[in-house]
Amino acid sequence: MVFDILIKNGQVFDGSGISGLNIDIGINQGKIAKLGNLKNHTGKIEINAKNRFVCPGFIDINNNADHYLDVFFQPGAENMIRQGVTTIVCGNSGASLAPLITGSLDFLKRWADANRLNINWHQIKDLLSFLDIKKLGVNFATLIGWGSLRNQFTKGEFRNLTKEELEKLKLLVNQSLNEGALGVSFGLGYASESMVGIKEILEIAKKVKENNKYLSFHLRNEADGFLASVREIIEIAEKSKLPIQISHFKAEGEPNFSDFDQALKMIKKFNDSLKKSSDNQEMINFDVFPYSINAQSLYLILPDWAAVGGREVLLKNIHDEIVKAKLIEDIKRKKYLYKKLRIADCGQSWWFVGKTLEEIAQSFNLSLEESIFKIIELSEDKVIVFTEDLSEDNVIKAIKSPYSFIGTNSGFSNDEGGRKGSWIHPRAFGSFPKFLEDYTKEQKLMSWEEAIHKITGKVAQKTGLKTKGLIKKDYDADIVVFNPEKIKDTSTSKNPFQYPEGIETVIVNGGLAYYKGVLSEEKYGQTIKN
Repeated sequence: MVFDILIKNGQVFDGSGISGLNIDIGINQGKIAKLGNLKNHTGKIEINAKNRFVCPGFIDINNNADHYLDVFFQPGAENMIRQGVTTIVCGNSGASLAPLITGSLDFLKRWADANRLNINWHQIKDLLSFLDIKKLGVNFATLIGWGSLRNQFTKGEFRNLTKEELEKLKLLVNQSLNEGALGVSFGLGYASESMVGIKEILEIAKKVKENNKYLSFHLRNEADGFLASVREIIEIAEKSKLPIQISHFKAEGEPNFSDFDQALKMIKKFNDSLKKSSDNQEMINFDVFPYSINAQSLYLILPDWAAVGGREVLLKNIHDEIVKAKLIEDIKRKKYLYKKLRIADCGQSWWFVGKTLEEIAQSFNLSLEESIFKIIELSEDKVIVFTEDLSEDNVIKAIKSPYSFIGTNSGFSNDEGGRKGSWIHPRAFGSFPKFLEDYTKEQKLMSWEEAIHKITGKVAQKTGLKTKGLIKKDYDADIVVFNPEKIKDTSTSKNPFQYPEGIETVIVNGGLAYYKGVLSEEKYGQTIKN
């Protein structure tokens, strides 16, 4: 038999968590056609994987390519493919590209310049069809962003939904889930969703449960309210009886580091209670990026009340001396979140990029707090910052947890990205190789088969990707071949635009996307319409 691609002599980790097997893989028409001893068969393309690991393509459960509009402007996804990612899940943190009621992407202002794009879709199915025509380098799946959907009704007003609005949104959620969305995400940490309470979430959860999908959450508070925010998620899980995913799980700021152990214990206790009473399913999982440097919107450093109502209200608060004094007082309580802050991306205000808040304060002859206001005033909506406010010990504990996945929490880029007047977090280039090199190979937090299961089959099961995540007959041929001795993340915070080493071959839907150091000009990604 002649296969389109034949991978021979590799140690195959099938993504299920079992040990590696010395078998061959035959690929035809984008699918895994045959497994076993295929020495008597040939391939149009033959890959000798001797002394290499062969596994399913990595699934990035927390990707932001849609938030930064990279799916439109850098669809090749080179930084993802070259670290072994073949499938991305977008629509995280309460923001998704669809469904759209107003035909506007204004809610993405905190991440990107939405005016660069002409919108010609409204529903989830329209978006997925549009991206299929656009062609992406990796497979694309999306959640429904509750914040962006809700905001199209409230128009940024700080208020509850009316009963009629909620019923209309529930119908729209149900339709979108039927059209292929994997679930619904909430960005409770953002001012636009600060009014969203458990009662509203549980109403949406009913539709998610009817469609057998899952909920995803950006915690309401990752600093001094971290434990209360985790308790909120557990309460939602108890009442909704739905699988839940927490995005970029972390405790920010040294005063809050010690809370992380307690949060892990709370999640374990809840999941253990389910194992005793149900079908052994883990209801609460979380993703983590394997770095102790954080990257986030500058707006998340502000107290919740400051930006409720949008940018115009925030600017009024900054310019009102009485309100500003109260704002400074509140901000100072969390100085640990911004004292080592560095600007990564300021949109058109490129001159701030790379500078620390302290350097900016000195140049303006202002306090750190007033300098934050000045940056916001001069930079319109988009301000992304790096902060040194995470614990490496907690990163290790999170990665080691049986309930964790790995996520980049980043979008698409390439090694020329630094020329555009912005920095990027090294997780955009190295999350998966760093996880395999630092935490699996060097620190031995888990076996190779456990590590690969965590970023392939286990993620697919959580998200409902039925033909992804395993090397199994008739599954999609998304496959990575890497050298376990040379796997290495080379990206750093000072020089992030560097590709990893050790990833040698990446196959997406049976197409040779990356091979022998060359990225294919053809894009083999497909949209996922579960």
